[in-house]
Amino acid sequence: MQRRISLIPQPQHLVLADGDLDLSTLDAIAADPELHPLAWLLSDLLNRGTGLRLAVADPASEGRVLRLRLDGERPDDLTTAAEAYRLDVTADGVDLAAAHPAGIARGIATLRQLLPADALREAPAADPVVPLVAVDDEPRLRWRGVMIDVVRHFQPKDFVLKMIDRAWLHRMNVVHLHLTDDQGWRFDVPSRPKLAEIASWRAETKIGHARDEAAGYEPTPHGGIFSVPDLREIASYARERHIMIVPEVNLPGHARAVLAAYPELGAGQDKPVSPTFGVFEEVLEPTQAALDFALEAYTAIGEVFEGPFVHIGGDEVPMTQWESSPIARELMEREGMEDVRGVQAWFTKAFCDHLAGMGKRVIGWDEILDGGAPAEAVVHVWRNEAYVKKAIAAGHLVVASPEPYAYYDHYESDDPAEPLRIHGLTTVDKVAGWDPVPAGVDGERVLGIQCQLWSEYLPTPRDVEYSAFPRLSVLAEVGWTGMAVREANPVQDRLADHLERLHAMGIDYRPPTGPERWQRGGTGRRARYDWTFEEHQVD
Repeated sequence: MQRRISLIPQPQHLVLADGDLDLSTLDAIAADPELHPLAWLLSDLLNRGTGLRLAVADPASEGRVLRLRLDGERPDDLTTAAEAYRLDVTADGVDLAAAHPAGIARGIATLRQLLPADALREAPAADPVVPLVAVDDEPRLRWRGVMIDVVRHFQPKDFVLKMIDRAWLHRMNVVHLHLTDDQGWRFDVPSRPKLAEIASWRAETKIGHARDEAAGYEPTPHGGIFSVPDLREIASYARERHIMIVPEVNLPGHARAVLAAYPELGAGQDKPVSPTFGVFEEVLEPTQAALDFALEAYTAIGEVFEGPFVHIGGDEVPMTQWESSPIARELMEREGMEDVRGVQAWFTKAFCDHLAGMGKRVIGWDEILDGGAPAEAVVHVWRNEAYVKKAIAAGHLVVASPEPYAYYDHYESDDPAEPLRIHGLTTVDKVAGWDPVPAGVDGERVLGIQCQLWSEYLPTPRDVEYSAFPRLSVLAEVGWTGMAVREANPVQDRLADHLERLHAMGIDYRPPTGPERWQRGGTGRRARYDWTFEEHQVD
C-alpha cells in the first residue's frame, strides 16, 4: 500500500510514485565540495536516527548515491530563488539539486520529513526508508522566522540550538533572539562588566500574571547571560543549517536592566532590574554617553553574528521622561523637532547610521515609524495588519508578526485548563487561515513573517514548546506555501502525522484535544488569568 505523505510545509509541487527507497542500499552521499558541510551534517543525522552511516564522496561518483548538487546561476541571498530546490527519489537513488546551498538545506529538511517519524530521534529507532517522490519547491516569502525571548525568562543555549534545528526542519530561515529588556540583559559586552554583574539577573520574579498584584513575588534570583563564545557557537550552528540569526538589542526603551547597571545613562533613576512585566517609563536619555553605550552594544553583537540584519527594538518607548527632560528639550530645540517623538527618531537614525557602517541593515518594531524612520530600515510590524499597510505606504520593507496571528504567548484555546498566558486567543485554525500579504499592498514589500515567543509567562523550555507547537508548524506553512496549494491541502489534515515527528523529537507540544494533565495550568501560579485583549488601533 502506498505510504501517505504528510509534509509541513506542503511543497508547491509534489508527485508521489509507487514504492520506497531504502537508503541503506546506497553507496554514499555524492556532493559538490561547497556542499560537503551539509552532506556530513545529513550523514550524521541519518546515523543518529537510523544507524545508517553514508560517507561523503566526490561529486563525480557513479552508482547508487544520494546526490547533492548545485545547478544553475546562483541567486542572491535572502531571495525565494536561493531556497528553491528539486528533490527526486527514485529506485536508483536520490538527487537533490538547487542553485544555492540554502536550497540544498531546505531540501534536506524535506528529505528528513520523508523518513519515518522515529528517524528524528536521538538514537537509531527507524529504518532509513523514504517514498519515491518528485518535489519541485520554492518558498512564497523570503523571511520565515521565530523569535525566542531569552530575557523575561532565560532560556539556555542548548535550547536555543534545539530551536534552530526545529526551525530548520520546518524550512524556516530566521531565528530572532530577543536579548535585552527591562527584566535582564543576556549577552556579555566585555568592556561593560556591569551588564554581567548587575543587569543579567533580578532578585525576584512576579508570581502569576503581572496584573494580579495580590499574587506577590517569588524571591528567588533569576537570570543568565551568554558569553561571547556562546554566541559564536549559536552563530556557527545556525550558519551550518543556513539559518540567519537576527539579534535584538532593544533600545532606547525597555531599558530598566541597562539603567540598573549604568543609571547615569538615564535620568538618574535608582531602580533594580524589573521583577515584573509591562511597559516602564525609564528610557535612555539622549546624551552622548547613552548613545555611545548603545552603539558599543550594537558593535559587539554585530561582530558576532555575520548576518545582514540587527534588530534595534524600539517598541513601547514612553515619552514621559523626555517630556520633562531638559536634555531632551535642548536636543529638540537644536534639531528643530516639533514633537518629542523626534527624540526616538534621533536614536533610530544614529543606530541605523552606525550599523550601516558595519554593513548591517536595521530592523525595528513598528513604533520606529513614529517621528519617521530612515528609508532603509525594515519595519517589524507587531500590532496589527493595518501597520503593514502603513509601513509599506511609507516606503519600507516589512516583516509581519501581527499580534492576533503571530504572538504565541496568547492562549491556545478557551479551555479553562490552559496554562497562564498574557491574554488573547490564537488557535491553530486561526493561524492556518491567515494570508500574511494584505489585499491591496505590493507583496514584494512583505519580506516575510515571524512568530513571537515572548517569555513573560513561559518560564521553562517545556512551556515554550507547548506554546510554540504546533502553531509554529502551521505558521511555517503560511510563510512557505502558496495560498492555492494551502487551500487545496489544508494543513490541519496533515497535523496528526506531523505531531508524531514532534513527539519523536521530544517536543512537549500541545495536543489538538487540549493540554495533557501535566500541561494544565491548575489552580496555582500557572493558573489561567483572563482579561480583555483589545486590538491596537493605527495612530
